[in-house]
Amino acid sequence: MISNQKNLCLGAILCSGLLLAGCQNTTKTTSQNNPQVTSTVEAPPQQISVDPAPVREEPKTNKIGLCQSELASLKQINPKAYAVKQAYFNRLVNNASVYSAVRGDVNAATKDTLDALYKFKTNQLCADIEREVLQGLIRRGESVK
Repeated sequence: MISNQKNLCLGAILCSGLLLAGCQNTTKTTSQNNPQVTSTVEAPPQQISVDPAPVREEPKTNKIGLCQSELASLKQINPKAYAVKQAYFNRLVNNASVYSAVRGDVNAATKDTLDALYKFKTNQLCADIEREVLQGLIRRGESVK
């Protein structure tokens, strides 16, 4: 049981890391690629200083944590749907754990592909869980007369 919780935690961390992997900026400007290209940029005549709004950084596991808490809620709302989603979640986490163990040994193209795959699968599962919770709560709300 402890190893399942350990795998679940490791997989959740990996999935959240994969969700945030798309946030990196890896583009290069033309002037870096071709040193002969020069361009002139004129400064605007007047610059206005504006303090940016504080950026609130969310913890990496916030999205996965929300997904897990909605999955726990689904257990009370729709136990049958919960069993199906929980089994899928566990398989996804276990597969992500295996991928995490070999990720350092694969080429960049494979990493990009599988990172995108696990990000997609995680987002898809979390959206399905959210939909099931919403539909279950709506059914319960509409049954009150």
